[in-house]
Amino acid sequence: MRKFFSQTARRRSARPLSTAQRDRRARGVALIIAVVSITLLTVVATEFAYNTRVDLQLAANQRDEVRAYYMARSGVALGRLLMRFQKQVDSTPIPNLSGLLQQFMGGGATQGGQQQQAAQSLNIQLWKLARVDCYMLKGLVKSDTGANGSEKEAPPAQDEKFQMNDGEEGPSEVGEQPLKRSFGGFEGCFLSTITDEEEKLNIHRLSSLATDALPTASRLMDMFGDKRFEFIFNRDDANRVRVTPQDVVIALKDWVDEDEVQSAINLKDPVNPFVGGFASENSNYDRFDPRYQAKNARFDSLDELYRVHGVTDMFMAAFRDRLTVYPDVNSRPNVNTDDPMMMYMAILSVADPAHPDPRLQDLVFINELITRIRSARMFSFFGMSVQDFVSVVEAAGIAVNPSIKANAASNRLVGDKSQTFTIKAVGEAGSVQKTLTAVIKLDDSLGRILYWREE
Repeated sequence: MRKFFSQTARRRSARPLSTAQRDRRARGVALIIAVVSITLLTVVATEFAYNTRVDLQLAANQRDEVRAYYMARSGVALGRLLMRFQKQVDSTPIPNLSGLLQQFMGGGATQGGQQQQAAQSLNIQLWKLARVDCYMLKGLVKSDTGANGSEKEAPPAQDEKFQMNDGEEGPSEVGEQPLKRSFGGFEGCFLSTITDEEEKLNIHRLSSLATDALPTASRLMDMFGDKRFEFIFNRDDANRVRVTPQDVVIALKDWVDEDEVQSAINLKDPVNPFVGGFASENSNYDRFDPRYQAKNARFDSLDELYRVHGVTDMFMAAFRDRLTVYPDVNSRPNVNTDDPMMMYMAILSVADPAHPDPRLQDLVFINELITRIRSARMFSFFGMSVQDFVSVVEAAGIAVNPSIKANAASNRLVGDKSQTFTIKAVGEAGSVQKTLTAVIKLDDSLGRILYWREE
């Protein structure tokens, strides 16, 4: 019986399918193949479209990055051009109105014990008055834009048969017009910020002569010892080292001097405020892995301060904007600073160290004196000179250093003109920003570049 049923099943299975059955099976397979094919094509098309969008966005970002970079370069160049004008203003002499009036009244030339005043020059700071950005550049060139900001079409040439590029192909598509741009037309914008490096304390003066090292060390001690910054020196750093303001000043001096022994500081010695000790100046760096030594040369950049003993992130956050390493070792701090802390340092520099005034420790008195200086600067048509600054301080009852009072123009402590500036330009195009930082020293051209950084 079982054998009979098995033979019957084999005969049924071996029976050929009808045409309708074969058509239904073929349609089912075709449907499956079509669905799978559509799915694969959809995945491939989606991936291709995604990659195309990514490539297009990358290309646009690279284009905007190039635009932003050259926007920033334009900001640096325009800033250097402005500083070229600044140098010309600094060398413009101020007319001696009293002498001209004397000659007009028939007084003649000065005689006997009368001394002619030294010729002075303008102290107008153009870089503080002008805003260096893309709108300033657009104002310097002829604009061919319409009222709504769109660019006007250039007028047609008189000779219509003339072609600038003879033999080159025209637009690739019918009706496509070439892009027309006027001189000075660009996409994107930039903003340049100019700061005076000589309005800050120059660390390199610590390794100069005693006439420069002593006042610089004194001002650094006054700055670091301010009550507002006690928290920086009252805790251990990441290496479990606690330093004092005096330790940091000594470490800064040892980093740039030529010897290899640790210095000792004595601010009461006007001849030799830094004396050589017996310990090695590299002992503070032996605990690091790998160990390193003091450079015994000039700082290349302000970021190099991080390698000096006692300089931490908090230290740089507090004092970075008030320290500099770029000016010449003989440069003098400029009295035309706007920073209240640096104005206070300038007041201490012109005060007589032999007759210290206790009011210089009173913050209320210092704020009033700073207000007087700013008011005098505001109403000074030719800009504030060292003599004007000394006059305001002396009018407040502060005893002035005799060496400055006798020769305000050529003293070694403070000045009223600068030669070293930092130009920080930020270029923007689309969603991309590029930042360029250049430190320049004024010369007869657009300024010599001392430091360059791209971000």
